[in-house]
Amino acid sequence: MSRSEVLVQVLAAGPVRERIAGTLQAGAIAIMNGNGQTAPDIAVMTIDLATPVPLRQLRAALDEAGAKRVVAVSPACGHLGARRALRAGANSLVFEDELEDALVPAVRAVAAGFSVVPELMQNGVDGLSFSHREREVLRLAIAGHTNSAIASNLFLAESTVKSHLSSAYRKLGAGSRKEAASMILDPDEGLVEIILGHGAVAPHLTRDVLSVPGA
Repeated sequence: MSRSEVLVQVLAAGPVRERIAGTLQAGAIAIMNGNGQTAPDIAVMTIDLATPVPLRQLRAALDEAGAKRVVAVSPACGHLGARRALRAGANSLVFEDELEDALVPAVRAVAAGFSVVPELMQNGVDGLSFSHREREVLRLAIAGHTNSAIASNLFLAESTVKSHLSSAYRKLGAGSRKEAASMILDPDEGLVEIILGHGAVAPHLTRDVLSVPGA
């Protein structure tokens, strides 16, 4: 696919769309007018990866772009957000605060059959590090135990449990127990071994955790 043959469609709205369009035009990359007569080679679309979204839902959104390849543009996110975009089918990821510098190289690399990802991905998602206590507390939390029950089980103060959970959620990019459980319980995410350890299984994880109050 030569550069002159690349058809790019922008799937975005508001100020971000204006930035994307302006950046592509400044880089001499033509933008499709969206008449629907020709399928785009590359879709540049905005996705908020800073907010946890089920992988299947994200994959469906990328598929709806109708392009052979997709460059996702998102607010800054952690390892897992970036990993989720690539697992869902995005060919490259560009953060909004790096858009003017990174978008054109990303589109050109994708057109040539390569992928471009933010520097934070160089060490991979396995670079995430959870302490032994964080793993213990997180395992019990997503199994449906309340903070009080976890504290009693591990002989910890409830405030310490909350601190460990907050730290684990932050590393996951989850805002709550519900989001963390949804991410880990989703088989498409492949997070059980990453979060709970190599060879781990989750026979006691239950979606009842979604109704458990607490952090």
